[in-house]
Amino acid sequence: MADDTAREQAIYQALKAVDEVAAALQAHLVEEHGADLERSAPQGPATDSLTLLRQARERLGEGLRTIEA
Repeated sequence: MADDTAREQAIYQALKAVDEVAAALQAHLVEEHGADLERSAPQGPATDSLTLLRQARERLGEGLRTIEA
């Protein structure tokens, strides 16, 4: 049982760290490359990357919530 708890805590910490990295990349794309998900914004590599990062962060959040439950 203790091993399961330690494993879940390690997974939680890893997911949290990945989410923090994704948040930093997301901020960089917005601030430095002008990425924007608004429909009127011009599409480009930065906006495409921002879309992928947001999707990844949503999945990470689901994983974090599952582990917390």
